[in-house]
Amino acid sequence: MGGVVLKNLQLKKYPPFTRRRPETVYETAKKCLANARQSGWRRNLNNAKMAVSLAKINPCRAQLEWYKSYCDDSDNELGYYDSFKQIVASRRDAKVNMNRIRLGCFWDDFIDKLENNHLTHDFHKLPKYVNASQFYKLLVEPLEIAEYYRKNVHMEKGHYIENGREKRFKIFDKWWRERKVGDEEGKPRSKYASLTQDSCFWARVEEARDGIYRVLGETDVGRRLVLLGKIETFEAYANGMIERKEVSVDVVAKNSSYNLFVEEWRGLKLQMKMIMPSPHFPVN
Repeated sequence: MGGVVLKNLQLKKYPPFTRRRPETVYETAKKCLANARQSGWRRNLNNAKMAVSLAKINPCRAQLEWYKSYCDDSDNELGYYDSFKQIVASRRDAKVNMNRIRLGCFWDDFIDKLENNHLTHDFHKLPKYVNASQFYKLLVEPLEIAEYYRKNVHMEKGHYIENGREKRFKIFDKWWRERKVGDEEGKPRSKYASLTQDSCFWARVEEARDGIYRVLGETDVGRRLVLLGKIETFEAYANGMIERKEVSVDVVAKNSSYNLFVEEWRGLKLQMKMIMPSPHFPVN
């Protein structure tokens, strides 16, 4: 009798569960599949919403394109970059700045959704978004650079490329490098590009101009030669881009920051040649 009671207690204490396990695993798998389907459905829905959002934000881009054409054709011959850098408090300029901010918010939201798996994993690889992000970068990053130097942020944080460039532009660089390159991209240009193909070109101009000022005040010969080497490297790089017509017309505008650099660099080389006569500093 006591053995029967003990046996019953043991059964109650340790109920058999092997018969329930297949059912639990099945239910878990079923829920996982349902969640996966739901997540996939949500991502596809977010993809569609993002396509609509891109279409809605395109007028902001179109207005910036108009602004660039307006600046490049202006009688002041400043060009797109320098016109925005010298921006004045007008309704037109305020609207340009607002469009710049709205476009940045759209792409930041795009990247945030992509990184948090709210979009399909390869959504950004679609040519539509690779090309749109590249066009945005070439059109808007010069304005970001102009804003950075107009407000003298570089005086506190350092130059733009190393210290001020937004994450989105670095991501777009990666997307562009990883794209499938078409045969037409290697063809030489017969006229200047609609947008300078290096979106950081103006930041390099600003660094080179700053380098000229620093050379004039530098007393250490070694550090001076390093600065001069960096300026010469940029000069060769810029000349190559201009020869290949990979720059927009605002680069070669009469009163552009680039032309100011050319004049300042020529003057510095003349000074250096007078101080240290050497074939290392030809005056062009």
